[in-house]
Amino acid sequence: MLTPFLGGRELSNRELTGQINATALTSLVFLEKIDLSNNQLYGSIPVTMGNLPSLKELGLSRNFLKGSIPSSLGNLSSLVYLDLSRNFFSGSIPPSLGNLSSLQFLRLSRNFLNGSIPSFLGNLPFLKYLSLWCNMLSGQIPKELGNLSNLRVMNLAFNELTGQLPPELGRLGSLYALELSSNNLSGDLQGNCSHFTSDQLGWFGVGGNRLTGQIPRFIANWTQLYYLSLSGNDFEGELPLELLFNMSNLEYLYVSDVRSSAGFPFPKYANMTGITFLMIRNCSISGEIPPYIGDWSSLTYL
Repeated sequence: MLTPFLGGRELSNRELTGQINATALTSLVFLEKIDLSNNQLYGSIPVTMGNLPSLKELGLSRNFLKGSIPSSLGNLSSLVYLDLSRNFFSGSIPPSLGNLSSLQFLRLSRNFLNGSIPSFLGNLPFLKYLSLWCNMLSGQIPKELGNLSNLRVMNLAFNELTGQLPPELGRLGSLYALELSSNNLSGDLQGNCSHFTSDQLGWFGVGGNRLTGQIPRFIANWTQLYYLSLSGNDFEGELPLELLFNMSNLEYLYVSDVRSSAGFPFPKYANMTGITFLMIRNCSISGEIPPYIGDWSSLTYL
């Protein structure tokens, strides 16, 4: 049975094994932080974990915990940080998490969660980091996520999400990173991403979906981008290389599978000297490889 170290208002230890003692938790009502990540804990999260009114941080990542996420966690009204990633949790995301009005960081990645992404997550006014990647979540991305005005990172990659990107995501004025790769998203970027602002977005990943239409030229207005992944979709028509190759902050550019009968030449001029990874595959590129690529001293993958 797990007997963790208790120091003041913090519960933490390493190299622990066993189950979390549900009875012991009832006597720890003044705890503000629990960090038992990266241990060998197994079993499920006790329902009594939700009876800790002062708890601000709960970290149980990188264990062997399983079962469903208990709805009682929604009672942790002071919770700011919740990390249950890299376990074996299954079932749906409990609606009660929408009651965590102080929550800023939510990490549920690398589990076996299924069902849809609940719209109530859009009710978390202070949420800055949302990571649900590598689960089995399905359905559409709820438009209510566009209400998260303080959100900096949204990672929903490696799920089974369908439908179009909701235009409401363009209201996320603080968003720095949007990662939606390896789903089954459809529709075009032209109409669904035109509202994204250019002054803060640094990461945009939609590779490995079923997006169609043209790659929009307005992407070049996202001048702070250093990571752009558009590969593995069904784009066609124009490939605006003359714009993409002059995004001076880009370090990672992945484009593939753009269908065109006319083909695309490399632009005569480029300003992408910080590029590290460059992939332009199966895009009907024509003409010569420009000599300026040889001047990109940071390039490690071509």
